[in-house]
Amino acid sequence: MADEITLTLPRAPEFQRVAHLVLGGLAARLNLTVESLEDLELALDAVLDRLDQQAGDLTVCMSLRDGELETRIGPLRPALLDQIEREPGDEELGVRRVLDSTVDDVHVDGEWVRLTKKVASAG
Repeated sequence: MADEITLTLPRAPEFQRVAHLVLGGLAARLNLTVESLEDLELALDAVLDRLDQQAGDLTVCMSLRDGELETRIGPLRPALLDQIEREPGDEELGVRRVLDSTVDDVHVDGEWVRLTKKVASAG
């Protein structure tokens, strides 16, 4: 059985803090390392910072399965999904480069992006 938390939030930037609080609480409950938490926060922000704020509510689902923390974010606009799927150029510091450097797997599924991070417990 997986531990799962689902949030539905307005897309306004001030609600990103709510997602961070929940992620931090989940990380504390699972005794994740600070490095894992920071990577997950950076990946989450890479997506949330690029949202169309006029597009309605956003859902963020976080679940732990077999030593991996999966975060699903959606629904997202096609333009952002294209940025996520695009391989970064040599000089480009776009959303995909940030995701590739902070999580282990990035997968676009319809209007959603799924970020998977192998997590290590502290001590």
